[in-house]
Amino acid sequence: MKKLTLLFLTILLSSCNDGDFDVPSFEFTSAVESCGEYVLYRKNSNSTEVLVLTLSPANLGTIEGDETVEISTTSSVVYRILEDGIDSDYFCQSIPPSTPKVVKELIADGGTINITTAEVITNEVITGYTYTITISDLLFFDADERILFESFDFGILTINL
Repeated sequence: MKKLTLLFLTILLSSCNDGDFDVPSFEFTSAVESCGEYVLYRKNSNSTEVLVLTLSPANLGTIEGDETVEISTTSSVVYRILEDGIDSDYFCQSIPPSTPKVVKELIADGGTINITTAEVITNEVITGYTYTITISDLLFFDADERILFESFDFGILTINL
């Protein structure tokens, strides 16, 4: 009886399948980088994973305070896993590069981008603006699985005048 129980447990434990679904780590080590003022991105340590935030020109203004923007066709969030690391001009090219190959891409299906604008003042003169960006209820779909981040700290972007 003990041998049958042991055999049953062995079969049961070895037949479990957790699937091939991988939850992205979303651990980006780089500071917020930009291509122009409206394509913002962060990379992981080996530059093979990126989170890209595309905003409309009205979203990064010069009025201090808070603004919320719903993720839509004009303001989007995309997560990409790339075959190899990318360099700083990857997103700034007019024609998207064919390498490195995009292994996986998730486009956010919902969420709210929260932007806090503050003036940068040097010697009593406004010399730029900082934008603290967080994303709440960031939702991605990966096949049949749902990935939700209740609150994600995208980072701080500083634009000097």
